[in-house]
Amino acid sequence: VEHIIVCGHYDCGGLKAASSQKDHDAPLENWLTNIRDVYRLHQEELEAIIDVGERHKRLVELNVIEQCLNLFKTGDVQRRRAETSSRPDEYECAFPRIHGMVFEPSDGILRKLPIDFRHYLKKYKAVYQMYESRDFKASHEGA
Repeated sequence: VEHIIVCGHYDCGGLKAASSQKDHDAPLENWLTNIRDVYRLHQEELEAIIDVGERHKRLVELNVIEQCLNLFKTGDVQRRRAETSSRPDEYECAFPRIHGMVFEPSDGILRKLPIDFRHYLKKYKAVYQMYESRDFKASHEGA
């Protein structure tokens, strides 16, 4: 797998439900908890947005970003990215590449979010990074 797309959509009923002060019962409530965690992480930014519609759009975007970061945190993705980045002779960049996108139902346009993953990866490297390309370079050089 070379590319993973995480796609949200504006006017999302799930995100609207997560923004309500209502218990939606299992299993839906379990899924909504993850969205509420995104709101909690970005509460200050979101509550500074006065227009409810614009706040919802930003929550959709932040949810996509957080889900992309969740993929970057997985061992499988980290191992593969470290392995492919250690082989510049075989791979042009680290794979898989993760793309955050949002679909706008009102105009039918799929938009790529301008996410600076390098910023996030550098910021959280000490917390989440389990593999580095040098772990694989040594095994390739000895082969």
